[in-house]
Amino acid sequence: MAAAFNWLPASPALAQDSTDGFRSPTGNIQCMFFDDDASIRCNIADKTTPLPPRPQDCELDWGNDFGLDETSRRGVLMCVGDTIVGDYPDLAYGETFERGDISCVSERSGVTCINGRGAGFALSRARQRLF
Repeated sequence: MAAAFNWLPASPALAQDSTDGFRSPTGNIQCMFFDDDASIRCNIADKTTPLPPRPQDCELDWGNDFGLDETSRRGVLMCVGDTIVGDYPDLAYGETFERGDISCVSERSGVTCINGRGAGFALSRARQRLF
């Protein structure tokens, strides 16, 4: 069962003005880093997998946003009411985005974000995995 939480760290205006993030070369995955709690949040726009069941306590958008902070023991699928979608620079295939104890790697197979504990998530059109 995927963990979920309500997380509303940024208004859409903040997300669109921020440059502390990146997008995959295809633009399908966009990620934003939040300095205030040393966390990353990624949104995947298009995927071929079905959504997992919506948690009963989630009345917001479900299934497209994934989160991780420096102390997480596992990446999470998020229930959110805002957006991080913005105008971020591309993170070319083979490049790494690093902030604090979190790093994200862009590959042709998708984007993987991990913290120093080894927790994280891997996102692609075909598969979304929490670990």
